[in-house]
Amino acid sequence: MTRAVVVVNPAAGGGRTERLWQNLKDDLQRIGLVFDWAATTGRHTAIDLARAAADSGAQLIVAVGGDGTLNEVVNGVTREAGPSPIVGAVLTGRGCDAARNLGLSADLHTAVHALVHGVEARLDLVRGEWPDGTRRYVINAAGAGFDAAVARRAVTGGRRGTLPYVSAIVKTLASHVTVPAEVEADGEVAWAGGLSSAVVANGAYYGGGMKIAPGADPADGHLDLVVLGDLGRLELLCWLPTVYRGAHLACPKVATRRARRLTIRASSPLPVHVDGEVAGDTPVTFEIRPGALRLLR
Repeated sequence: MTRAVVVVNPAAGGGRTERLWQNLKDDLQRIGLVFDWAATTGRHTAIDLARAAADSGAQLIVAVGGDGTLNEVVNGVTREAGPSPIVGAVLTGRGCDAARNLGLSADLHTAVHALVHGVEARLDLVRGEWPDGTRRYVINAAGAGFDAAVARRAVTGGRRGTLPYVSAIVKTLASHVTVPAEVEADGEVAWAGGLSSAVVANGAYYGGGMKIAPGADPADGHLDLVVLGDLGRLELLCWLPTVYRGAHLACPKVATRRARRLTIRASSPLPVHVDGEVAGDTPVTFEIRPGALRLLR
């Protein structure tokens, strides 16, 4: 019998997860899943809870929360060498990019059912690494520049949700300037010049439904780079809405490239995010880890 540990983020979805958890817990017991569970108490605690569960021999570790919770659980269980435990997810957050990218169900009943009756898929992960040795795994996408500045401002504001995020976009746009930067792809210079944002995508969607990399596939063994180049404030304002349908690729100042390893450097440090969570500044290197994620779906 599979031994499972469920990591629950009560704050996900603006507190929606806390309201749903009792019913979800009953559903999990009803379908026959044998599990222990623990609740997070703040940012990054899901990493520690998931790592402890993996170290104790849990075969299945389930994230109940948003994309950020799933990211933390994946970071807690993924091992550099040897097999990692299987990850399951019941996504109760607002973004749902992981559901779109990884083939997970956004329907809670279906997602719960898959924890017992689903099948394991082997999907890629992106590993980010900084000069100080810090490493962080990415499920959906990472970015350096404008989008990461928005994420950092939103976190600094202390509130989550659509309105605070939109407010962060407006404020970041008002102070936006491009920075001379270079992106290296598999040992070659893929971009050099003024940079608004460099996005490293594992799946097509990020940022709550933005189709940033329409051709990205989390099982193809490659990263998809999307560079938003030397865009002024007005240009960026005009092109940002087109990202939701993937039409931004028509912009002559947007470039794309597929690679297995990417390094982003800039004349001055740029903020970085991983799956929307604040990370260290550039320089940073991203590398694909083919099939590193064992996902139940």
